[in-house]
This record gives sequence, C-alpha cells and structure tokens, in this order.
Amino acid sequence: MNYKNKIRSVSSFLIVLTFFPNIAAQNLDIRKNSFYFPHNIGSIKYLHTAGIKSANLPEDIVESDDNFRAPLIFYDFKFGLLNEFSFDGGIETNFITVQFKLGPKWSHELGKFTFSLGGNAAYYAGALNQFDFKTQIYGWLVYPNLTIGYEFPRFSVSLESELILAIDQTSKTGDVEVANNVKTLSGFSVTAYIEQPLWKDNFLVIGLKANFTKFYYPIWASFSTFDRLYFIPEVIFSFNL
Repeated sequence: MNYKNKIRSVSSFLIVLTFFPNIAAQNLDIRKNSFYFPHNIGSIKYLHTAGIKSANLPEDIVESDDNFRAPLIFYDFKFGLLNEFSFDGGIETNFITVQFKLGPKWSHELGKFTFSLGGNAAYYAGALNQFDFKTQIYGWLVYPNLTIGYEFPRFSVSLESELILAIDQTSKTGDVEVANNVKTLSGFSVTAYIEQPLWKDNFLVIGLKANFTKFYYPIWASFSTFDRLYFIPEVIFSFNL
C-alpha cells in the first residue's frame, strides 16, 4: 500500500467513526479526555496517550525505490497546572534511538475554538553496533509549537505547527568523535489530529504529519549529509488512556 492509498484508508475510517451512531452518545464531553486538542485541561489533571508513528522515507535516504517505513512507538503525557498552563512531554523509540521531551504550554479557549503556545526541549540518543563498528549519537532538539483546535459534536480537530531547532549533536564511531555540522534551524512540521471517542473515556487519535527537515533523528544512521529539506510524511495512531 502506497502513501496515498494509506491516506484514503485513514479518511474512510474517519468517516465511519464519525457517522456510526453507536460509537458515542450525543451528550459526550469531547474535551474530557482529548489530548492534542489545545484546551485548558484543568489544574492537577493528568492526560496520557500511547501509540505508533509510521514515516515514509525519501528514496535518496534509504537508497531504494521501495516503500520504507520507520515506525516509532511513543507515550505522551500532559499535567495541568494553574491559570491555563500545563507541562507536556513524552518518550518515543524505535529501539535503536530514543527521545525524551518535556516543556511548558499555555492554552486558551474561545468558545469551540482553542489554541495553545508552547515548546519542548528534547534529548535523543542512539546506538548501532554492526560489523565490529560501534556508532553512537546524542543531542538536543527544541520544538517551539503553536496549535489551534475546533470542537465538533462527536470529535475534535487540531492543527499543530512546530519548528525543529537542533541545539547540539555529537556522534562517535568507536572512540573517535565525528565532526558535526549542525544547522540550528533544521526545519518544521505541520500535523493534523482527529480525536474520536470510542467508549467511556477512551479516545482514538489519528494524525497526519508533514515533516520538512534536514535531519530526521530516528534514522540518523542512514541520513544524508546533503544540506537540504526533506519531505517526510507520517501517519500517527494512538489511544488516549
């Protein structure tokens, strides 16, 4: 299945979820357990979601014209503070590389419209031992972000824009440190999320993400050294727990 067919399948699934009458009650509180919808979650409240991300990698990175996926499993959380402020963070990994992120967020509501401003600092590290070579990488990324959302009767839609700032990066082959030419502004991404209640407080999340970046950290071992933006689309599935 190519990427366009995957998008069509996701769209059809969303239509079924939206109009199937037994999925959710009419008096459902969409904001109660929405995670990516940028509403004020309330003080001393904890929200979390877990799922998988699947990226379609450019041909000149994987050196093949076959469709190649780079799956990540992830767990994200939010903790509500006072006066519309919260902290959010998470962990994601493909077992070769792992990233931890944490940062503040401010949210504001205007009726059914909501928006938030925030930023996450992220530390990533990876290791690959193959053919007697030991390769490692670690560094820091920062993700300033803006999210807008709208609440529909049975689901919510959120659109998040994010800058990708590479603050520091170190890579090693054996005991030899490899010189890194890191550009601070690595790129940006735009993600659309739809959150649909399934049963009780459990929500299904489907997201489509467009990355435009010079460095996609999960595949650091094969990433090209060309100084240009790559388009890397992702499909995201998760459950709000």
